[in-house]
Amino acid sequence: MISLKGETLEAVLEDLQAKSKFYPRGAQQLAAVRYYLQLVISQCEIAWRGVAKGVTNYKSLLNEIESANTGKKPVCLVTFNYDTLLEDALSDFGLPIEAMDDYTEKHPSYKLFKLHGSVNWARAVDSPTRARNPDNGFSVAKDFIERAAEIPVTQKYLLTAEHPPGSVRGIPVFPAIAIPVEKKNTFECPQQMLDDLIALLPQVSKILVIGWRATEAHFLALLKANLRRGAELYIVAGPDQQQAEDIKVRICRQLPNNPPHSASVDAGGFTDFILSRRAEQFLAS
Repeated sequence: MISLKGETLEAVLEDLQAKSKFYPRGAQQLAAVRYYLQLVISQCEIAWRGVAKGVTNYKSLLNEIESANTGKKPVCLVTFNYDTLLEDALSDFGLPIEAMDDYTEKHPSYKLFKLHGSVNWARAVDSPTRARNPDNGFSVAKDFIERAAEIPVTQKYLLTAEHPPGSVRGIPVFPAIAIPVEKKNTFECPQQMLDDLIALLPQVSKILVIGWRATEAHFLALLKANLRRGAELYIVAGPDQQQAEDIKVRICRQLPNNPPHSASVDAGGFTDFILSRRAEQFLAS
């Protein structure tokens, strides 16, 4: 985490987010952060695909899930990441994402929930852009950053391949990506996606946590309200065993009325979890 004169960048963003409703300059700065995140992460994805050549832990994990899920039960994939590497993997398992509804409605088993937005998501703006070139994403971004405190961003989510996004099918858009702070209190996703997740949570029998710190209070509250009692919990958080134990404590502390039947921690990391066949053992148990 970057430190700015003793403060972490996350703390600076949290303070800025709290003030932005009453501080127009803060709204501009937060808008610029959203555009920056979307642009930088999309460029990192391009570079990573050139290195990985299509080989990822996501594909290996999905293969293990498919092998174990002989009854074709719903598989809820919840991610707080902004990249689209999981979508890339799912395309090899019968779920190409071509529209927003595809995330939860297209495949009989796989349901993907991106609760903090995505680099390829945007929200429609209910007014025309004042950009000099409305067909240019950078020109639109400059306009919307300058007017961030006043533009009417709607709850209509659209897929976009443009970075920065300018318009989708003639509709001006704004990046749909959450500010990366620990104390998030809202989700950045369509309400229907959230409703679909809430409907499926009571059916969950196994919870596999990979790389999540369990600090999002709003998501923990969803688990507390909707998760059934007695699910199996497995946490992959390596290489720090204490960090994995802390994550388990944070999750279990939020589930006093519906505690997991079992809770295991794994400090070996995602790759070791796959290669050691512990993923296969957990999913098959």
